[in-house]
Amino acid sequence: MRFCSLGSGSTGNATLVEAGATRLLIDCGFTQKELSLRLGRLGLDPPGLTALFITHEHGDHVGCALSLARRHRLPLWMSRGTWRAIGAPELDDDLLHFVSDGAPVAVGDLELSPYTVPHDAAEPLQLSCTDGQRRLGVLTDAGSITAHLL
Repeated sequence: MRFCSLGSGSTGNATLVEAGATRLLIDCGFTQKELSLRLGRLGLDPPGLTALFITHEHGDHVGCALSLARRHRLPLWMSRGTWRAIGAPELDDDLLHFVSDGAPVAVGDLELSPYTVPHDAAEPLQLSCTDGQRRLGVLTDAGSITAHLL
């Protein structure tokens, strides 16, 4: 398993996680042009992604996720609270997928385990990923450390 932060801050957040043939983009807080430039530095492009996971509805995390999913037919995972907070957009059934705290889902060669974090958002989730051999935990925008988070 490999990962690369494409950006982390108020101007945009995105983390790429790779395992086998799977390329998961956690958050997509940039324009499509900027995201393409950042992926290009890694020799990748948006159609080479497998799926998107959005942690919460703030613009520096959701960015171009909807247009990217539609344009490149990429499955998009998020909580129902995040979906409602971004206006409950309509996406094809094969593109929109919901996740919740403690309910793992398989995405290609990765198993994703979303977990709730304290943050000023509708239903924010962060993510732990495993390829069966290694585990990567991703944590951004946690307002405080809680017992659940630990």
